[in-house]
Amino acid sequence: MINYLKKYCYICIPLITIVLILIFWIVKIPVKVSFADNLSENLIQISGTLIGFLLTAITIFLSLPKDTKIMQRVKKYKHHLIFSRCIFFGSFFLILSIMLWLVKVPDKFVLIAFLLGLEETIISVYYIYKLCIYNFE
Repeated sequence: MINYLKKYCYICIPLITIVLILIFWIVKIPVKVSFADNLSENLIQISGTLIGFLLTAITIFLSLPKDTKIMQRVKKYKHHLIFSRCIFFGSFFLILSIMLWLVKVPDKFVLIAFLLGLEETIISVYYIYKLCIYNFE
């Protein structure tokens, strides 16, 4: 089960978040969240910055030497696919949050899309950190 979660983390973690949000919404658990006046504008600025980070992360990954021992293991266990899917889904959710903001969807939907993109960005940060650290072994 743990290996499945690690292998499909780019799908499992956002699904867990969506399920938790739906549970809070269906059960009507009183969650007191005070939104700032310009929450969506701030989230959109952060989304644009995170998209830039994701593009930088994939560039760093593509620039690492492919003939090292760690990169051979990355390819063998298909972690390069997991990493690239995290980049894709992270960019997708962050762009979705920007698009939702542009069409004036309520702030809570922009926030959910932003949170999903942020989760994928955090997973990508983890992968790029591990690749950079272990690449020097």
